[in-house]
Amino acid sequence: MKVAAIVPALNEEKNIGRVLKVLLESKNLNEVIVVDDGSTDNTSGISREMGAKVIRLEKIGGSGKANAMKEGIKNTDADIIVFFDADLTGLTNKHVSDLIKPVIEDRAVMAVGLRERYLGIGNFLVKIDPLLAIAGERAMKRFVFENIPEEFLKGFTVETALNFYCKINNLPVVYVFLKGLNMVVKEKKWGFWKGFRNRVKMMNEIIKIRFLILFNKDKFKNV
Repeated sequence: MKVAAIVPALNEEKNIGRVLKVLLESKNLNEVIVVDDGSTDNTSGISREMGAKVIRLEKIGGSGKANAMKEGIKNTDADIIVFFDADLTGLTNKHVSDLIKPVIEDRAVMAVGLRERYLGIGNFLVKIDPLLAIAGERAMKRFVFENIPEEFLKGFTVETALNFYCKINNLPVVYVFLKGLNMVVKEKKWGFWKGFRNRVKMMNEIIKIRFLILFNKDKFKNV
């Protein structure tokens, strides 16, 4: 099976290099695609120089993470898609391998990475409700993403939609603990107030989609 890594990125010139270094060295990946979602910095240039395939979206300031993910899938024929955020810290080849393995071995249609968080809160939240697994690191058979209704491929809501699709169709999902993996927090990357506003926006969108999917269950039942 062909496996492609897709990295949505917006103004990540300071961070994307360390992520791509690991992905491009991985023997588990056949292709690494960066979708530059309207960056105004050198995200595209760095990615090309390192050897990644770059898809440049022209809307300055970004068209949204979900749209960038969709454009990445359009530009590959891979059977298995693996998404990675562009601002990760501590990513290793073992993380990549561990995330892909359950899907390659057909034990799951999607594997969701759980980053190392304080007091293991990620594992705790997933046990309470699988829809709360919203990390960007996940491997999946491409049909999972392609079957998400278009109206739910927006902003920060895509991870919740992917989780819900698998849940309502009783599709096997594996959660993989990625020890040592973290990310640059929004407040550090963009400054406190801008980072805080983006965090609030993300949480509002996640809460909103929880209500929307409850009224649109039938749209997700297409397996």
